[in-house]
Amino acid sequence: MTGESQMLRHRLVMAALGGAMGMALWMLGRQWNNPAIAPALFLASISWAGTYATVALAMVGPVSVVRALCAATIPATIVAVLVSLAGLRHVTAMDLVEDPALLSVLLIFMLFSLPFLIVWLQDRAAVTRYENLFLAAWTMAVRYVAAWMFVVLFWLAAFLGDALLELVGIDLIETAFEEGWARSVVTGLVLGLGLAVVHEMREMISPFLILRLLRLLIVPVLAVVAVFLLALPVRGLTQLFGAYSAASILMAMATVGLLLISAALDQNDQEAVHTPLLCLATRLFALLLAVLTGLAALAVAVRVREYGWTPDRLLAALIALILLAYGISYGVVACAARGWMARIRRVNVWLALGVIVLTGLWMTPVLDVFRLSTNSQIDRFDAGESRIDQLPLWQMAHEWGRAGQDGLDRLAAMTGRADHANILTRIETARTGTNRFRFEQAMQDRVAPQQVQDLQKILPVRPLGSALPDGLLATAPSFRLQEWLDGCRRRLPDGRAGCVLILGQYSPAAAADAQGILLYREGDDNLRAKHLMLGAQDTLNAREVFDPVAQTWPTLPVSMLNKALDGAFRVGPSGDNALFIDRTVLVPGR
Repeated sequence: MTGESQMLRHRLVMAALGGAMGMALWMLGRQWNNPAIAPALFLASISWAGTYATVALAMVGPVSVVRALCAATIPATIVAVLVSLAGLRHVTAMDLVEDPALLSVLLIFMLFSLPFLIVWLQDRAAVTRYENLFLAAWTMAVRYVAAWMFVVLFWLAAFLGDALLELVGIDLIETAFEEGWARSVVTGLVLGLGLAVVHEMREMISPFLILRLLRLLIVPVLAVVAVFLLALPVRGLTQLFGAYSAASILMAMATVGLLLISAALDQNDQEAVHTPLLCLATRLFALLLAVLTGLAALAVAVRVREYGWTPDRLLAALIALILLAYGISYGVVACAARGWMARIRRVNVWLALGVIVLTGLWMTPVLDVFRLSTNSQIDRFDAGESRIDQLPLWQMAHEWGRAGQDGLDRLAAMTGRADHANILTRIETARTGTNRFRFEQAMQDRVAPQQVQDLQKILPVRPLGSALPDGLLATAPSFRLQEWLDGCRRRLPDGRAGCVLILGQYSPAAAADAQGILLYREGDDNLRAKHLMLGAQDTLNAREVFDPVAQTWPTLPVSMLNKALDGAFRVGPSGDNALFIDRTVLVPGR
């Protein structure tokens, strides 16, 4: 058989496989809500079929068609078992498809395990050889990305072609793809054809171009990381660990660092970077990665200590733990005098196996994230470390599966608590609420009047002799009222409230007795400030305040609260009226 005949045959086989798998998945998807099929059985079937199709198409080319089709049953069966075990956490097994944390873990499991399977099928003795795994992983990624780009271009061309023919009254393309099965089959067919062509052109469409381009980013990204770490002692860790997004940013940057280091080290020393600058930058990045991943792990730990475990925080902790293992390993190995690149490659193999084990355990009862999260939240509440309004009751009722339902029953059984009636009301509202927003809105409407009364009792008003404007707080959202109450309850050392409302006509839109600037404590060291004003229909407008002199949205010291309570302030013109305390000028933000 000639080379062209073999090429044509391979393309036809791949297109047929893709089309057949597209048809099979469509037919299976049609049974999604079939009451005659048990949800657990359907979940196992759809996960098996989806994994089988993905793995088989990924392996055909590097591995013969027959071997790929047979071998794909192994990961498909493993994934089906793991997903079925994870489905047991839910009241209805198919609720699992709405669990983004588990789907993310499943994706990581597949990405790390597939290269081992491909290498094992090609050469079993080389299954832990980094060079083979590196090439298998990058080649698989490039093939799939290129093939899916081809699918997108195909459908874009089909859409434009249909629009063009519609101009002359021909709806041929729209009619051809009107049925769902046709779209599914054609998508699979085009994907299979794209994978076949990319494999044929593997000498030209290889990962090496991408790896070379990634190496160019090492120096600038390293510079950014170095500046961040140098500035951190000056800026301090308080704000860094106070924001949950900081952990996400740190983990994302650490992942980028791992990707760039992997590109620089390549498959072996011959292909790795050789220029002194890139060698030094790669080594420094490996050393700094330990610090970066350590900060990410610490940021997650601080958040967990403050608010307890949730499925999202457990996922963040898992990713942070994986990154920390990479960071520490890279940092230790990079300290070696010689052979550090080869050692990192060897470490990568064992770390990848560890990731596969961890992500696999995530889907088993060993790491039931719903039960761990539920127990954490209830234990914190029972120990007085959180309030009833801080419990994720709606998530427990609708998203945390059987463990969440059991947790609600545990809460309902706390008959000895003074707030037991409130607990029962909240649980019932959570269970009957159609969505989280409606539940929170119902709870806010219920507790807001009491919060207003509590705040009226504790909130000092200045100048002395002034009274809180009627109705100023009546329409404030519950979460704002709670934030201000918490600030007021963080009392000063002399026992005074940790807040004050200073009246004044800061805005010409309302009278002086209908607005004020509220200062309240946020933590032990800082103050927050809000401009509160009654607007149209007696609704509350709450805005941040701005310092027009310093041109900043200021972070205020607690000492300013003492001076405000003592009357050491004035309200005077600065454009519009402003609040002057010491050298700080505060006006409503625009």
